[in-house]
Amino acid sequence: MAEVIVIGAGISGLTAAYALRQAGHDVVVFDQGSVPGGRMRSERIDGFLMEYGANSIMTPAPAAETLIAQLGLDPEKVTRSAAARRRHLVRDGRVRGLPLEPCRFLLCDFFSLASRVRMLMEPFVPVQHDDETVADFVRRRFGGELLDYVVDPLVAGLFAGDPEQLSVCAAFPQLKRLERSAGSVIGGVMKARLKRGGKSSSDGPGRRVLNSFREGLGTLPCMLAQRLAGRIFLGYRVEAVRQRSGSGYRVKVRHGSVAQSTTADSVIVALPAYSAAAILRDLDQRIAAALAEIHHPPLAVVFLGYRTPSIAHLLDGVGVLTPAIEKRGVLGMLFSSTLFAGRAPPGHVALTAFVGGARQPELAMLRPGELQELAHREVRELLGARAAPVVARMHCWRHGLPQPGLDHAQRIGDITACVGEHPGLFLTGNYFSGVSTAACIQQAFDTAQRIAQYLASPQVRRRLAA
Repeated sequence: MAEVIVIGAGISGLTAAYALRQAGHDVVVFDQGSVPGGRMRSERIDGFLMEYGANSIMTPAPAAETLIAQLGLDPEKVTRSAAARRRHLVRDGRVRGLPLEPCRFLLCDFFSLASRVRMLMEPFVPVQHDDETVADFVRRRFGGELLDYVVDPLVAGLFAGDPEQLSVCAAFPQLKRLERSAGSVIGGVMKARLKRGGKSSSDGPGRRVLNSFREGLGTLPCMLAQRLAGRIFLGYRVEAVRQRSGSGYRVKVRHGSVAQSTTADSVIVALPAYSAAAILRDLDQRIAAALAEIHHPPLAVVFLGYRTPSIAHLLDGVGVLTPAIEKRGVLGMLFSSTLFAGRAPPGHVALTAFVGGARQPELAMLRPGELQELAHREVRELLGARAAPVVARMHCWRHGLPQPGLDHAQRIGDITACVGEHPGLFLTGNYFSGVSTAACIQQAFDTAQRIAQYLASPQVRRRLAA
């Protein structure tokens, strides 16, 4: 019997398992996939590098940076290129750059004069302490134009979501904190900037930086899997988790046509919410029902490689996001070969388009050829593609990113309370405290620490010694 069974070999499960192994605990990891990493997967295709899921880690992120250092991956790190500092949005059918410096942002001609005046009045808008949708928050404090042309595409880029549905407290807690603590978002930002001596958060020590690795973000789970060699069982699908009589858990696992059961004192379920719901149904219907209610709209990733002369746009930025009001076929496009070095062979550029999400879920389910045609049409119309791509790959995640709606905090609280009734059971994943890679790693480390404390408790130690 293992001390801990980890279900799921994505970044959350692997990080938790690694942390527990480092602390000297006996850990076994099961995953139904053929390779570790879950959605964090990178692939070389004819000299191009495709990311199937997450593409970067934003730092500062103490847990992620500690993990990278412990794994000896610092020499493999690459940071965002200097050419990828601009942000682009679509307005009136054209790709336009948007300044990020607060004063220039508020005064630029991207917005109408009436909208600029409305945004400058934000410090005088009364504080509302209750949670609300992202759309209601932005509309109330800044007006509809900022919502339509900046926040809506931002939500699509970060969550593949709809600002009319997402909770501002869950999706952008820092915005609500600024309103509550400083009385306004602009006021809070300016106060923080004054404390930094007038520098923005992108300047000086502690500045925010996008990071990856030479061979893509998939390097991270691959290295974690190496450190856990002999303790990861791929192709093993967990069908159910049940309480053992007395204490601990029995986990039903299927490998091909063979079903078997194994036991552990503690279990970490590190699966997407919908998958976790399926295996916990026999253990606790309340947990399963709450997890199943978390919405995951489908999302397709379309990777396109072009010869450099084929693209008219300079691709001088991170990428381009499209507001829903523009009625485009993609949520946005990442300028992959601009963002990080080594993403395309010499004389070529790489783009990654995102299709579907909460905005247009039906588009994510198109056939591969239709997805390629749709994405290339958007590249042609927005970025001036003059020729077909030389490389094209598509992948559809039928269940994309979790959508933290207005009831998300209450739901997570209910799940946490119910899980607490099952000593030794723990959950971790991107539906808890954020969808970013850094947030998942932090959550996994925190979960591993709680498990270590549980295993060190006198009653568990006595049972293990018996």
